[in-house]
Amino acid sequence: MATNDDSPAKTGSSRAARIAVWSAIVVMLSFMTLLAGVGVAALLGQRGNEDFWIRLANVGQTFGVLSSIISGLALGALVVTARVQFREIQENRREMERQRELLTQNQSELRRTAEAALGQLQLEILKLAINDAELAEVWPSYYPGLPEKENRQYLYANLIYQYQRIWMRVGGRGDDGVVGNMRYLFRSQIMRDYWRAAARARASLTPDSEEYLLAQKVDELWREYEAVIAARRDSAFASVMDFRPPDSRGDGPDHSGNGAGATDAA
Repeated sequence: MATNDDSPAKTGSSRAARIAVWSAIVVMLSFMTLLAGVGVAALLGQRGNEDFWIRLANVGQTFGVLSSIISGLALGALVVTARVQFREIQENRREMERQRELLTQNQSELRRTAEAALGQLQLEILKLAINDAELAEVWPSYYPGLPEKENRQYLYANLIYQYQRIWMRVGGRGDDGVVGNMRYLFRSQIMRDYWRAAARARASLTPDSEEYLLAQKVDELWREYEAVIAARRDSAFASVMDFRPPDSRGDGPDHSGNGAGATDAA
């Protein structure tokens, strides 16, 4: 059976062999350099005198100073190079950050465009149901026995609310603007009746979603309206119950039939 020459095991072994060969070459060159240096020093030590070694020492000190200067220049060049590279890295990082922000903005714009298209489609579907009673029957009734007229009115009220919600999402506006518009719309009794009838549909919303949180705020506004209207209704009913028509003397009605009212009538 044929074997694969490019298998990981064979590749690893060939790489290890190359590393071993180069390591041996480096060791041999280092050893030969060391031997050559020791041999040159021994040769000069045998043939040179004291003055010769003093001159070599002075030359070595001179080269030592030059070496320090060169090392300083090399260090400075290294620092400058590192700083330039650091600035380039920072600039590349800022450029990548700008590209990331631009990509995020483009994604947001695409999402808003898609949501606007879907919202427009939803509004068109609701319009069809409002204009055609047979299509309106496809939608679940808000509650059993709802007359056709009120059902179409509720569909139109739902169309208004969905427009407000889409306007908030696509326009990038906060839900306070929608709540403010609903505060005006809830002045309509039909709009408030629709919101009460649609409570069952809102119960299926995903908790903590954007639509759910908006519905909670509108719910609170609707309860405020209902509380104020109920208080006014109770107050008007109490005023009617407390009303007593006065008689001609201002002493109240005579229920016995023998009072002053009866005498005057006689």
